[in-house]
Amino acid sequence: MAVVLVYRNWLGGNPVRDMFSTDSWFSAVRGNIGAENLRYVVAVILPAVAILLVSDVIDSWFLGVLNLALSIAILLFAIEVIDLDVLIDDHRVGVEEQQRDGDFFTDITYEVFQSIVPALFWFLILGPAGVVLYTLSERYLAQLGEEHSDLVEQLLYWMEWFPARISGLIYALLGDFRGGLDALLDVFADTQISNALVLGNTARASMTTTNAEDEFLDLQWLLENGIWGWAAIAALLTILGW
Repeated sequence: MAVVLVYRNWLGGNPVRDMFSTDSWFSAVRGNIGAENLRYVVAVILPAVAILLVSDVIDSWFLGVLNLALSIAILLFAIEVIDLDVLIDDHRVGVEEQQRDGDFFTDITYEVFQSIVPALFWFLILGPAGVVLYTLSERYLAQLGEEHSDLVEQLLYWMEWFPARISGLIYALLGDFRGGLDALLDVFADTQISNALVLGNTARASMTTTNAEDEFLDLQWLLENGIWGWAAIAALLTILGW
């Protein structure tokens, strides 16, 4: 976990992701398989199952070091390296020039969340196979462009549902607890609202500043420390023997 966070925050890029592009794999599958759901099974489900089997086989090899290396490599492949300073500044300029509406809270919060949190969550639940399932599903949907896949959209929604609400709780704990918790509880069990909106509303309600000029800095602090909140959860689960 420490390796992943250092890699994400200080390296400035993601050479692991650059080395293993999924575009050619998805293109090959699309070129050979016509049925939409079968394409998804071959492009995403089969690699996840393969990683699950490989991880299980090598788990005891070399005192687990090989499996650890595989897990770290897959996590590094999954994360999106984001320069939060640039992201915040870009949205600030857009808002000031009225090129973007006031929904920047939702846009920024969801982009940061999606860049690392679901991958970490599913790593804690299913190991590297869970990371592959989420990451390939997200990229498979992205490469469809204007096409849609109800199956993949629904799967991603539910894979992000619980980690989004845990992130909302982390924001509340870091900021205005009462405001953030109230906002989270209002939408916690709502399966119609998007996960992006859950995150945006909770982040906004958790902010402690009342000065509009400082809201970008407050949001940046909240999002950065929210990632470290997930690191604390992972460390606690490790100590408990998860």
